[in-house]
Parts: sequence; C-alpha cells; structure tokens
Amino acid sequence: MNRATRIGAPGVCFRLAAIAAFALCLPALVGGGATADVTTAASDTTRLRGFTVDQMSDATLRKAATVWHANQVRYMMRPDYRADKIEHVTYAASWQHMLDALPAQLARARELNLAVVLCLFELPNENARTYPPGKAHLAAFWDDETNSNMLVRCWEQLATLCRDRDQPIWFEVLNEPLDWRDFPNTPKKWPIWAQAATDAIRRIDTRHPIVIEAGPGGLCWAYKTFEPLRGTQIIYATHQYQPHAYTHQGIADIHATDLQHAYLERQLSWPGDFSDNGGGRWDKERLLKELQPLIDFQRRHGVRVYISEFSAVKWAPHAAGYLRDAVDVYEQLGWDWSYHALDENPMWSLEYTDAFDGSQPAQRAATPTERGTVMRAFLDRNSHAAP
Repeated sequence: MNRATRIGAPGVCFRLAAIAAFALCLPALVGGGATADVTTAASDTTRLRGFTVDQMSDATLRKAATVWHANQVRYMMRPDYRADKIEHVTYAASWQHMLDALPAQLARARELNLAVVLCLFELPNENARTYPPGKAHLAAFWDDETNSNMLVRCWEQLATLCRDRDQPIWFEVLNEPLDWRDFPNTPKKWPIWAQAATDAIRRIDTRHPIVIEAGPGGLCWAYKTFEPLRGTQIIYATHQYQPHAYTHQGIADIHATDLQHAYLERQLSWPGDFSDNGGGRWDKERLLKELQPLIDFQRRHGVRVYISEFSAVKWAPHAAGYLRDAVDVYEQLGWDWSYHALDENPMWSLEYTDAFDGSQPAQRAATPTERGTVMRAFLDRNSHAAP
C-alpha cells in the first residue's frame, strides 16, 4: 500500500486532505525547558539520516547502508496489512511472525551500523475488522478501549525483545495519531494512551529512546497545546508532506484515469502557489512558517526532534528542489530524518525515473535521478560507514 492511501490510526486507509505540516526546530538538543521527570533529549546525539522501509530484509538493509550511506532505517510495522495482503493469517499471527523475525533483523542492522526506529503503524487487534469504513473507522479505533491495552502490550513485547540489545533502537509509539472528531487537535485519548505506553516501555527498557508524534495525523499543529510526556529519553516527531497539493499530485485524484492526460499538461511545480492551509506561495520560507508549532514546542521544552517521514511523489516537477529545501531545513536545525521510502512503492523511490507512470509500470532509472543525487549528498554526511 502506498503513502497516498494510508493515514492516521492503525489499519485506516484513506487520505487526509491537508497532510503534514511539519516540525522544524532549533538544534536537536536545546538546553532548558525540561524538568527532571520530563526528560526528552536522547542520550546518543549522533544525527540519524535514513529511510523508512516496510521490510527489514537483508537486501534492503544492505542497500540502505552500502548504496545510500544511510545510518538509520525506520521500520513500518504493519501486522494487519501483512496479515490481509501477504500472509493471509490473523493479525495476531502476523504480529508474532514479525516479533520472531526481529532479533535477526536487528542483529543484521547492527552489523551494518544502522540505527533502527521501530514504528507501530497498526495494532494486531481483530476488532478492527468490524470497524466501519472511512473517517468512522478512526472514531471506532479510539472508542475501542481494547486498543489502549493492545498498544501497551505490543510495546511491552518490543521492549522486552530490545532491552538487552546494545545498539541504537528507537521506539516510535504510533504512526500519525488522528481522530477527525478532535481535528485540528491531537486525539483526546492520545496523551493518555501515549503515556501508558511510555510507562510500560520504561518499566522494562530504560536504554532506548521513545518517539512520540502529537499529530493530528502527519501534521504538527497539536504541538501548540501538547504537553511533554513524563519519562526519560523522549523524542518528538512529525511528518512533512506539505503542501499536499504538490507532494501528492497525480496520485489518488487522477492516477490511472482519463484525467492523467490533463495532469501532464498542468503539472504543479516547486516552488509555487498551492491551496494548503490558506493557500498562497509555497517555498522554503513557507515550510519554515508552517512548522512554527513545533519550533515553539522545542523552545519551550528543550526536546530532540525527528522528521520520521517526508517525501514528494517522483513525478512532481522539480521534486529535487523540494527535497533540497526540506532537508536543508532539517540539517540547519540539527534534526534527525527519514526519507519515505526505500524499497516500498516506486512512486516514492529515488531509484525510479521521474516519469508519470499512468497505467504503465514504473521504470528503474538507468542513471541516478536528480532526486537521488540530492538525497545522496545529504546522506553522505553520515560518518558511520557500513562495513
């Protein structure tokens, strides 16, 4: 499943109209703000630059480290998707398969000097099969208190598996928390659930950092009122896909329809005028402006910040310029980041041509793409080369 069709709480498949205003901030470890019981800065200050991945295969890990010089991968843990689309088993069985495979995968990542961010995208709760479609699915997710217990249980399992591993592992508690009833704020239950999961992790594992997204969804707006959680080594994250009209152009709205011909005549370039969040001119300065809620949050609380996803669809005109502007921001401000994605859907891949695919299969590029060249230059700043 591609980035265009997944958003919000686990198991939900639909698009958010204005996804991802994201967080840029001051240097990753800013002094002041955090109290003794709200310690947010991770102890390892190595800058992480890498990719989101939907598998931890040897081939993907080795490519990330040796071809792209990444020092980190963010593993999208999606037991429901794997159960329904790949393994055809129960959600619980799929989750157990992922847990069983993880020790060897983490060992391989360590051999390649790759940090790993474990991000829970879905909960292996069979109740999700009964939720209504669309936005009501999200409401049902948050109204089902068994999900709170399941979230804690999953992180107890992961923390137990990782607590004795002497390698960089981050625990990203939940991808893009979103409840449309509470939009544009964080889901009302999310701070409580997130704290419960954090407490559960820390009862088992005090070594590895925890990552929290405030939302809503991939946006950073909730940081206007979000309070830091209690606990040690907590990192705060968001995603960056704004302006959505640019980064997601030609995907769900016109992909593989008669409208794709019109799209090819009116492609939206970067920088440009887009309708997101009041419309107007979007450029590097506008990206900074949209991230003010997280800037202010970091200033208030002295936290480390992580852009756990960002991208632009490969056929977006001047996507290389968009990526350069976005990563320049993260680099100047000392942020960790993960490009979306490696070895997932070709539309986000740096290894496929920039052509609009339409009804034709995507084609691997014979020579490095401009997008790939831009991202490789940033990834080459990593100091820990793979063996």
